[in-house]
Amino acid sequence: MAETAQQSCQAGKARVIDKCSDIADEKMRHRCEGARGAGAYCAIAANTRACDATRAQCVLDCGGSVSETRSSGSLPVY
Repeated sequence: MAETAQQSCQAGKARVIDKCSDIADEKMRHRCEGARGAGAYCAIAANTRACDATRAQCVLDCGGSVSETRSSGSLPVY
């Protein structure tokens, strides 16, 4: 699921860049891309929260324990 979301994001960014690619002025082209969400559109790492929750439940179901620790980025670490 995370990989599909990442690929979808990259494809969306590519479409935005393509729509703005015919603008010769670089500043205006970047403005066009930014207005359509191509700026910081895709995360570097895929969102795996759904997988993390499933994994945690599996550990619990098998008799293990899960403790949540927040990292500096506020993402849970199991």
